[in-house]
Amino acid sequence: MALTWISRSKRFEMEALPHLGALHRMARQLAREGADDLVQETFLRAWKYFESFDSATNCRAWLFRILRNAWISRWRKTRLELPLSDTESETIEPYYDWETEFLKEEFSAGVKRALSELPAEFRMTLLLADVEEFSYEEIARIMECPIGTVMSRLNRARRGLLRLIQAHNQEGTAEKTITLAEQTARRKL
Repeated sequence: MALTWISRSKRFEMEALPHLGALHRMARQLAREGADDLVQETFLRAWKYFESFDSATNCRAWLFRILRNAWISRWRKTRLELPLSDTESETIEPYYDWETEFLKEEFSAGVKRALSELPAEFRMTLLLADVEEFSYEEIARIMECPIGTVMSRLNRARRGLLRLIQAHNQEGTAEKTITLAEQTARRKL
């Protein structure tokens, strides 16, 4: 039995753990505050059911599906909970040394803002396709919907993201113009 445990552990380490970064990126997009917990829950579920995983299939897609299901479960639980008031004025976010690698691949502030304004299903489809580079078929399996729906959501997500980025850029340009005009007026005084 110890041999089974060791071989299972090594197999899990080789097949599942290399996808930690990609899962963490997606979790941060889905659940900003609880991303670490969501990834941990995903890997706990993956470990629990790893014996049923067929190594001939795509482990990365399997993990993303678990992540999506865990996120949906959390969302359903928390939407009915009443928020408690924070007793601490400021909480310190833990920093892990492995996060440095992932922070290099972060989105710009404008793209983050626009992504956060997209509906969740569009955002997830866009991230799975364009960031994680899953095929339409893999995304359809992860999101449990037809391939046509994936293609439609991806198209709408890309168009929506573009519109939001352009709108934010126009807002920023208008703010800069006002600020420059104010500075010029102050210099004349």
